[in-house]
Amino acid sequence: MLSLEEYLKLPLKERFIKLDKAEEERAEELHKSIITIDLHSHILPDEDFIVPRIKNSGVTGFVEAVAAIHENFQKSMDELGYLMQRSIKHPDFMPAFKVKDFKRAKKEGKIATMFQLEPQTFGKTLDNVDVAYGLGIRMALLTFNTRTYAGDGCGERTNEGLSYVGIELVERMNKVGMLIDLSHVGIQTTLDTIETSKDPVIANHVGARALHPQCKRMKTDEELQALAEKGGIAGVSAIPNQLSNKPVQGIDDLLNHVDYIVNLIGVDKCAIGLDNVFEDQVEYHRQAAKTVFFLDRTGQELNAPYMAGIESPEEWPNITRGLVSRGYSDQEIEKILGINAMNLMRRVIG
Repeated sequence: MLSLEEYLKLPLKERFIKLDKAEEERAEELHKSIITIDLHSHILPDEDFIVPRIKNSGVTGFVEAVAAIHENFQKSMDELGYLMQRSIKHPDFMPAFKVKDFKRAKKEGKIATMFQLEPQTFGKTLDNVDVAYGLGIRMALLTFNTRTYAGDGCGERTNEGLSYVGIELVERMNKVGMLIDLSHVGIQTTLDTIETSKDPVIANHVGARALHPQCKRMKTDEELQALAEKGGIAGVSAIPNQLSNKPVQGIDDLLNHVDYIVNLIGVDKCAIGLDNVFEDQVEYHRQAAKTVFFLDRTGQELNAPYMAGIESPEEWPNITRGLVSRGYSDQEIEKILGINAMNLMRRVIG
């Protein structure tokens, strides 16, 4: 197995799934022509040298996470202001507030960025939901592994459901048209939220716990089925050591989770939310595990050093290639990579 440093020296195409000529042409044309959306990202750059790598992804739009390290609402809004300014002023990016903005980005050759809060930082002040919405937030987590005023996270000792504050928070997010993300949320809080919400909800960077029972970040069949029955969708992530605990991990693990979710709840309910970055993700998690992530409480073990074939957003075309190689039709691929996300956004956000 190559080290991460050796792997990253490989030309991009050498990291991709091998296809025959016809499949190659089909995958390249498909990835170029369809609207693709990454439902959970950390891609907006501080430096312009990252931009070509983002453009190599060929992705139409990203849902960018705001304040992944902050537990303070004001600091989150400060971070949002900075990221929004980058999206507005940079010639290659544009902010997205509705589905039409992703379509416009595709037409104009720009990269759309919609913003979500991670972790949930509204606290007990429900008016913060309106403030965040007014400043551009269109999606937010209810918890981040641990307990909040809303309910338990997936890494909590207990498995309690929504609190009264949580119920009111769900209702307020429904009222303003903000999509609720259940990616780091505990099982009972997930089920309670799905039942309480008048709108469909999303788990935008997860996987199937049936394939990795040890990891509490993954969603159980019960959660996935409840999500789908309410009209929601599940986005499959690409974070090392979340989809598997094998020493070698990569694009096949992502595709295995896609296959499982499609077989369980249908091709209309599956999407992609990679949650990956351009840096050394495993080292980042190793350091962050000591603070906000509490990886030991979520069942993650840092066994694999990287995700071969989908280590960063730059390798996004390999998802299209992988779906082609596994026999998905063009229509099914278009749904998984973009249409399902847009259909849910249109229903909740507009």
